[in-house]
Amino acid sequence: MSKEPESRKALRNARRVLIKAGTSVVANDDGRPSLTRLGAICEQIAEIHRQGIEVIMVSSGATGMGKRLMRKHGRMNMTMAEVASFGDNLHQVGAEGIDAHTQRARSLSGDKSARKFFDQVVHSNERPHTFHDSKKTYDSACAAAGQFEMMNLYNALFSQMEESAAQILLTEGDFRDEEHLNHLHYSIERLLSAGVIPIINENDAVSANRGYTEGDLFSDNDSLAAICARSFACDLLILLTDVDGVFDRPPSVSGAKLLPFYSQTQSVGIGEKSKHGRGGME
Repeated sequence: MSKEPESRKALRNARRVLIKAGTSVVANDDGRPSLTRLGAICEQIAEIHRQGIEVIMVSSGATGMGKRLMRKHGRMNMTMAEVASFGDNLHQVGAEGIDAHTQRARSLSGDKSARKFFDQVVHSNERPHTFHDSKKTYDSACAAAGQFEMMNLYNALFSQMEESAAQILLTEGDFRDEEHLNHLHYSIERLLSAGVIPIINENDAVSANRGYTEGDLFSDNDSLAAICARSFACDLLILLTDVDGVFDRPPSVSGAKLLPFYSQTQSVGIGEKSKHGRGGME
């Protein structure tokens, strides 16, 4: 008889679990939601929920869904002259990923018109930003636009399994302010006692999607999930990702070894973050 893995044993003994789904799990390479993976995740969450285990979820994916929406509306608001100036690069309207090589490849006249329109979309009614800051601000707008689509998707999937979910958007200040944290505790406990699955994400429209800076409580959904698991008395934290675990170097590098146990004293090689996410090992 094979020995039960420790991870499976921990799940079996847990009464409250926090499950974090990363961008590489909920989205495909083109940024569209992966209905296959999301459907399987929701089905498994519903199964353990029916067994009496309380489930809290932290989900990425809103920014990627919002970018598709912002690109769509960016194209709809373009004049014919602006459409012509973009030429073959029309698919990049509203995307932050217009790299330097693509810009240099454009014709001089088309580049000026295209850049002007892109700046109007990104910087509309805002104070001046550096390009780095404007990208984060634009990502924040995308996250706000994608939240509604993401929750609609979760609602559609969970409703097929007769489960209900609720959305909670948090910022770092909610964990620093004692009154906010008390209200948050009450809301989480009431939802769980009613059999509702809270789906938590960072409120990027408020926090400006700034990522890690010194003194921050969290910089991405991995650290947000860890804080939530500790704050809401979870017995187990599960991080869903597209890699098998922590390696001593990026898994794509030849000779990478999976570490059975990781501590902060160990030195590991850090690779690139996922294509659509902003977290990762670093």
